[in-house]
Amino acid sequence: IGSSAFAADHPEIIRGMQVLLNQDNGTGEIDTVRSVGFLDAPASFTSWMSRMPGDITRGVYVDMPGIAHDESTDSDAFACRDAPAFFLNSSDWDYNDYTWHTNRDTYDKISWDAVKKNATLIAMLAYEASEDPQKVSRARRIPPPDRKPPTCETPPRSWAEVLRGAH
Repeated sequence: IGSSAFAADHPEIIRGMQVLLNQDNGTGEIDTVRSVGFLDAPASFTSWMSRMPGDITRGVYVDMPGIAHDESTDSDAFACRDAPAFFLNSSDWDYNDYTWHTNRDTYDKISWDAVKKNATLIAMLAYEASEDPQKVSRARRIPPPDRKPPTCETPPRSWAEVLRGAH
């Protein structure tokens, strides 16, 4: 189910993908583009961001070239298949410690200004990527020995499988 199943079922989309942008970590402004070990991705992102207003890109760091990410976020389901999928981190407002997947994860904690800025940045990145005649390279960094690139697992196909841990 979810992103893993979609990515497993649609290799034709993976092959044609220019970029996947994933921002799914609570409120706060995007402050980091995780290039997850794709060697040429930082150059693409900095090129695209150079054509955007400074108030949208100010404070956004692009890691170069980064390391493989394997924390069960949606972009990982694509990156493990060598699709150029990137995780856009936002500033930490104690999301993981306080509200993540709890009953305290409520609308009163949303920063609407940050949501608008993030949506604008993501839309502009998607536009710039779509207009770029150069495809983002899928060349990956050779990981350090203690850090392996993520591997794709067989995705669960039902909530019953998820609950059993059968995947």
